[in-house]
Amino acid sequence: MNMIIRIFIQATLTFFTIYLLTRVLGKKQISQLTFYDYVNGVTFGSIAATAATNVKNPTWYYLWALFVFALFTFLVQYITLKNRKVRKVLEGEPTILIHKGKILEDNMEKSRFNMADLMAELRQRKIFDIKNVHFALLETNGKVSVMPVAKQNPVTPADLNIQPKEQTIATELIVDGKIIKSNLEQHNLTEKWLKQKVSAENVEVEDIVWLSYNPIDKSLYFDFKADKLGKDKVDISDN
Repeated sequence: MNMIIRIFIQATLTFFTIYLLTRVLGKKQISQLTFYDYVNGVTFGSIAATAATNVKNPTWYYLWALFVFALFTFLVQYITLKNRKVRKVLEGEPTILIHKGKILEDNMEKSRFNMADLMAELRQRKIFDIKNVHFALLETNGKVSVMPVAKQNPVTPADLNIQPKEQTIATELIVDGKIIKSNLEQHNLTEKWLKQKVSAENVEVEDIVWLSYNPIDKSLYFDFKADKLGKDKVDISDN
């Protein structure tokens, strides 16, 4: 078999295998990497790279290794979910870096965290003076959680005895020129009604990149392929 074709087939098999396994193992691999998850991801990548390009050994050797590794990963995830002691060993626990405004140098050193790192994390949370920090914790995924001192907390509607209106998530009705019929049905809207609203804008459904519906104020948001800089909150209260 031509070497280029063989590598193409191996890479294709590897891609879909690792994609499937990553989906099965869950989104934590991407969004909340702990030290264990990081090592796990590196190992997956290493096996996958070898499977995609090595032509000396059968591809199924490496695919089998991926499945075995994924199985152990799943078992470890399950055990850590059920057993706090194992979770503590594998994933660690949050480390307090600032306690009631005081920097804990010993914890900083144990976590290999210096003042430059700490200040950078605080600035990303719009805190530029360390005296405004009440607590700071280094999470197991490497992020820093910060509790500012009370006077630095933003004012909330509850502080002002205001009852705000509840918010909601807008629902997409058209995406890339295609009507999402299930979302129409979810809000008891019809395709005929939607096309009438689209026609009122002198465009066709195919001309719309994004059209979303807000069920609270019954408004529509349009974004067109031939952009008109977006058209926001078209009132549909006559529905």
